Amino acid sequence: MMGVGRYIFLFFYFFNASALLAEEPFRTFTAVSGQSFTARVLSYEGQTFYLEGKDKKLYPVPYNQLTTNDQAYLREVSQQGKIPIGDPRKLASQDTMVDNSTPTASSPEPEVSMEEPVDGPRLMAPPKKKPALRPGSFFAYKSVNLGQDPNLALEMKSGGPPKPGEPIDFSNHVLPILEDRCFSCHQEAYEKNGKTIQPKAGLALSTYDLVMKGNLDNTVVTPGDVEDSYLHEVLTLDEDDDMFMPPKGGPLTTEQIDIIKRWIEEGAKPKAGGGGVTDASGGISFHDHIFPILEERCLDCHGEPYVKNGRTIHPKAGLALDTYEAVLKGNLDGAIIDRGDHEESTLYAVITLDPDDSEIMPPKGDPLSPEEIELFKKWIDEGAKEYPSDVFERPKEEKVAVSLTSVADSKIPLVDQLGKRLSKPSKTQIDVASKTGALVAPLSEKHSMIRAEFSSGPSLIDNSAVGALSSVQNNISHLDLSRTKVTDSVMGNVKKMKNLTWLALRNTEITNQGVKQLKGMQFLRYLNLSGTKVTDDIVKDLSQFKDIEEIYLWNSAVTDKGVESLQKALPNAKIVF
Repeated sequence: MMGVGRYIFLFFYFFNASALLAEEPFRTFTAVSGQSFTARVLSYEGQTFYLEGKDKKLYPVPYNQLTTNDQAYLREVSQQGKIPIGDPRKLASQDTMVDNSTPTASSPEPEVSMEEPVDGPRLMAPPKKKPALRPGSFFAYKSVNLGQDPNLALEMKSGGPPKPGEPIDFSNHVLPILEDRCFSCHQEAYEKNGKTIQPKAGLALSTYDLVMKGNLDNTVVTPGDVEDSYLHEVLTLDEDDDMFMPPKGGPLTTEQIDIIKRWIEEGAKPKAGGGGVTDASGGISFHDHIFPILEERCLDCHGEPYVKNGRTIHPKAGLALDTYEAVLKGNLDGAIIDRGDHEESTLYAVITLDPDDSEIMPPKGDPLSPEEIELFKKWIDEGAKEYPSDVFERPKEEKVAVSLTSVADSKIPLVDQLGKRLSKPSKTQIDVASKTGALVAPLSEKHSMIRAEFSSGPSLIDNSAVGALSSVQNNISHLDLSRTKVTDSVMGNVKKMKNLTWLALRNTEITNQGVKQLKGMQFLRYLNLSGTKVTDDIVKDLSQFKDIEEIYLWNSAVTDKGVESLQKALPNAKIVF
């Protein structure tokens, strides 16, 4: 009997231990590299978490190698004492060290509930004690984003219900509900036994972007409109309905449905109260100030590639704005941000165009508000940093390798001097540039500079044709865009032609905003603005071209008074009006 008692005691002990280790459910973890895997957390030691995969193997994973959502989950389970501290293999070996002596009256006995079902007593796990974290412990800290009010951040407990009157936050209020009740069917694709498991109905709900994207059929959330939001509809159907969600585990609670309803009514924003301009007195943060605007107004066209109806949909103009790195990278034509100088940044130029301009961004809805535009301006001028605490030093402007004397004193033409610094473009480069509709021809056999003009069918030429000249942009000295359909945003590509000496914009839709982007083009000697929409307000900017030789303003909105002022500023220039 004594041996039987010891066997029962060991059975109860090991049952308790294994139950504690297996309490956390399997979930999908995602590494910062993008790789997803299904596992459950067993324990942690320092900043290493021990995960058990479906293959029963143990995987030690560093905390900082997981995404923000996974990090928040691990912080929560560790702070609440749901998982033990230590290597699970060592913990298991300690658990097996049980006293072999006969249990006495003082020996610990398993706790048994007062209710005993017919199949035997129900084993109850001992109450878990929340571990006391030593001062300075990694898990004793609450994470606070840079630029965020620490007091407000500490008040927001991830996954807790919102306080009365508190705006609904997707990450803190909505995502925990989806994670608990929906992820088993609607998480991002993952690998299992060599097969890729896709989310049911093509609908993934594991991130804000995926929720707002919906599935291949349509979106499931319409911001501000609960009745038009399919997500809310399926949660409130009769349980007998085939489309009722979630299909397992019973309906969501009234409180959970109300949270999702309120979130949609408040605009289905990524952050509580998002959409307004966040306080930026401590510096501009890309994640807190810039990205929420991009996410709300730009990602419909400039998000990461996705598959729809079997086709891969790429971002328009090859420009993705879904990450900080993508924004700085720009598109195939080059960077859209000149860090430290908003006037030289194409991104700033296109969001400040006239509302009637076909190139204004975003093309749908109202233009960005003055407050939002000011945020972009300040962010760029601060160095377009990811975090306010980052250090940015504006690169020194590159100096011309060859000493270029002024035109008045030089016996060698400026174009010849520039041409000697560059290699001739290849025949392939010329052919590619010519496919845009441009006539591309060398200026001289003595050097590498070329001329590009759109004399054939100019009314069919728009901004994209100029962007396609990027393969030869360093060699372009003369550019004629007369009578084409280009607008101010084309200047983002024109200003990249650093060796441009001759520019004709005659009879185009160019305005003061476009000409301002030419600032810093030190070799420009000829500028034709006849028939454009420039006004007297451009005189100050044109006055900065101290070495310019000819400016044509005939049939523009520049007045006689403006021309007189410009002539005084540029006494050696020929001004035709």
